[in-house]
Amino acid sequence: MNPALADWIKTAQMCEDLGCHRNTLLRLKDTGYLQENRHWRKVNPLSPRGVFVWHRTRTLLKMDAT
Repeated sequence: MNPALADWIKTAQMCEDLGCHRNTLLRLKDTGYLQENRHWRKVNPLSPRGVFVWHRTRTLLKMDAT
């Protein structure tokens, strides 16, 4: 696996790492606390609904959960 992609994880794994509910994580995304392309991105940007991946290190640092 490409090392640059290794730190991007699915929503379920990010919630487990943070110890929070999926709705909490998505609320932080929707309010702008977690920034697109820095903390999260859509797997398929053209999809009207999103499947998201999260940058593990950046999100944990932002949430101070390391």
